[in-house]
Amino acid sequence: MRIDGNIDKIKLLRAKDGVYVYKCLYNNKPAVLKSFEKEEYKREIANYRILQKNEIPTINIYAFYDSAILMEDIEFSADWRLGIKDDLSSGQVAKSLASWYFNFHEKGALAPEINSLYCEYDKVTEANIQSLWDKLPEAAETFRYIMSNIKNLREAINSLDYTLTYNDFYWTNFIVRKDNQAAIMFDYNFLGKGFRYADIRNVCSSLSEDAATAFVGEYNRLYESKHGTGRGAKEQFEKQVDGVVSTIFTLIAAFEKDAFPSWAKDERESAINGSLQKAAWDLFKI
Repeated sequence: MRIDGNIDKIKLLRAKDGVYVYKCLYNNKPAVLKSFEKEEYKREIANYRILQKNEIPTINIYAFYDSAILMEDIEFSADWRLGIKDDLSSGQVAKSLASWYFNFHEKGALAPEINSLYCEYDKVTEANIQSLWDKLPEAAETFRYIMSNIKNLREAINSLDYTLTYNDFYWTNFIVRKDNQAAIMFDYNFLGKGFRYADIRNVCSSLSEDAATAFVGEYNRLYESKHGTGRGAKEQFEKQVDGVVSTIFTLIAAFEKDAFPSWAKDERESAINGSLQKAAWDLFKI
């Protein structure tokens, strides 16, 4: 990896699954160097470039390399701080996050690169649903019904209004301006193509009830202010599609693991007890 500029005092901060994060000095300024060993994770470099090209705020980037990103060290920022767990209960931080997400979704819908990005729903195929049927025979009736309506499911997925989606919300992945009036997500490894409701659900699932209400309220206010109307029917349709495809995708991802993970137990139960079939029926009757 070729590094331009004067980088010294490099110290490993963490290493996980071929991703290495270092503290360092870059031209005598505190910086963070994030290096990617695996080819699949280098997509984050391209994702930062996409966001910058589409004028979506990110952490200040000093340099891009073939397998690394050099960025500002927020620990030494005069204006920004790293997110903390308590931010998940802050109404003001939630509003600031909503502002970033709204801008991200608005510009992301127009990003020319969107169709080249990973999309979770591409995994919702006949072959993968058949595999779930084979691995989860207790849910045979559910998967039989979905397979018999696979054309309707694909039509619903294809009819959505797509945008950039973040897909990996948590307090460890954002920074907040020190007056709490702005926030920016970082770590774009799971950036992809999706729809707004799924991203909003992903955020609100981590926020406290009051903070989630503040987030949704601010997002909707910004949307109505720009477009002169609410999301209404679009949001309801996205919610219904999400109620089916997010469960199927989670189960597909879970069964790819060596052992079935605890984070997919609710989706497994949904497939077995008929909740997923009911959600699919509600979607297909539209």
